[in-house]
Amino acid sequence: MSRVLFRIISVSVFLGFWVFPLNLAADSLPGWAVPGDKIVEAEGRGIVIRSSPSGARVLVDGIQRGQTPLRLENLRPGQYFFRLEKDGYTARRFRAVVRQGSVLDITIELEEARGKVLVRVSAAPEAPGPEALPFHPHITVDGESGADEVQGLFTLPVGLRTVRVKAFGWEDVSSQVYIEEGAVRTLDLVLKPAVFRIMSASLRRPRFNPGNPGSLGTTELNFEVSAPGIGSFSVYDSQGELIFARDLGPFTGWSQSTDWDGMDRWGAALPDGEYSLVLKLRSLSGKGSGSLEETFTFFAELDSSRDIRPMTLFSAKAGLLFAPVVSLLPPGSFQIEGGLLFGSPPYTEAWKSLPFAAGFRLSPLERLEISAALNLTPVSGESARAAAGGAIKWAFLKPAGGFPGFAAGAVFSWAEKTAATPFGMGSGIELFFPVQLDLKAPFSFLLTPACIWTGSSGFPWEPAPRLLLSGGILARLTYATAGFSVRSEYPLSGEGPGSPSFMICGEIKIFPPPSSLVFSALGGVWIRGSSLGGFGGVGIGLIN
Repeated sequence: MSRVLFRIISVSVFLGFWVFPLNLAADSLPGWAVPGDKIVEAEGRGIVIRSSPSGARVLVDGIQRGQTPLRLENLRPGQYFFRLEKDGYTARRFRAVVRQGSVLDITIELEEARGKVLVRVSAAPEAPGPEALPFHPHITVDGESGADEVQGLFTLPVGLRTVRVKAFGWEDVSSQVYIEEGAVRTLDLVLKPAVFRIMSASLRRPRFNPGNPGSLGTTELNFEVSAPGIGSFSVYDSQGELIFARDLGPFTGWSQSTDWDGMDRWGAALPDGEYSLVLKLRSLSGKGSGSLEETFTFFAELDSSRDIRPMTLFSAKAGLLFAPVVSLLPPGSFQIEGGLLFGSPPYTEAWKSLPFAAGFRLSPLERLEISAALNLTPVSGESARAAAGGAIKWAFLKPAGGFPGFAAGAVFSWAEKTAATPFGMGSGIELFFPVQLDLKAPFSFLLTPACIWTGSSGFPWEPAPRLLLSGGILARLTYATAGFSVRSEYPLSGEGPGSPSFMICGEIKIFPPPSSLVFSALGGVWIRGSSLGGFGGVGIGLIN
């Protein structure tokens, strides 16, 4: 009997010293710790109180002793009651036993203090019925929808909150409400029918060439309306003659748009010049109200010289694969492209690799274009060889009226273990000077002398430059760009090992409307002494 009593006393002491300190309690869950609470006992003295988040006020037996994280080493052994308080969070209370020769390290997870608000939305008594004006209110609190919204009931952090209600065809209404911890507030809001108006209207591309691919060959008019309505979109020439018209609506939402491809009502191309774009909208009459009308006029210019064509970007120079062009993208436009080669591309062993390249280009200024590319050449049984380069090009003279255009550019590229990549990107510093002559439409002749400081096995580069000469024929079709390019290399210090003396490639890029996607296919051959290789490739990109 004495042994049994001794064991009961021992278990009670054990629970008093070990289980009792772990009995951390939230107000909502007395007697139990919430997930995230932690307690560690080690050799030392006193107690350490931490919280997540930190900065909570710590009260020990009702007396404030500091903020978390807080170390109290002068507490005598015994039981203490703790309370943690932080603005915006629910207060936490717990008790712990401090023992002689040990330190308690306690971390408390603070929960955000929350309350509820019930938002009830109704239509004004004089408003038309839902058959005439649909009623679909959308409620947000501080600009966000409530994830736990159920029939307008929101659970929100304590504090002053802004409730906003929107519905198409109705005036917005907002109100502020103070959320109290554990309380449920009720907010009644009434919506009134909106007066029809155009809230905003803009023309995306006031100057464009209908011959450009995808969305680049159109202009887009975007506008917002406040209520249901209908309208029309009309285009007039400089003499005021109506050449195109389209009915719009009925509108069932705020954001609306319409586009124009530069054609007349019969689908015929229009000459270059300025045109008036007239947007005329009117409301759908509601009960007891007349029709309201608004008109906006914009001006758009058709400019066939603003030619935007997708080019190959794999070598970091925009053009054909082996011949850069003078033509630039207009400011604000960009192109991205990715592609694969197969077969026996230059600078690789036949059918032992699948070279990949990605590139982009953009024009920050009217005569300036920036481009860059990344090349990866995986080789069977070896790690992939990488190369990267960037180019800058300035067009001194654009090709026009039978006169050639001229540009100058520079490329800085780095290629691993080779003088160049299968895509024609040379390792080193290259200066190139493209010349472009637009022949009888739709062809252009390209010629580009260049020099490059490179090396047969990548860096370090040879002190003497190598001379490069490339050229090609470019065809600008309605929904495609095609051409042939050639490239030849002349080392001044003798031909370096592994340097093809001649390369030729044919390629085509197709950009079917109305998409801005560009699909590519190419194929070519290279000659080095008595060696000959052939390759093919595919690509996909985006021009905008």
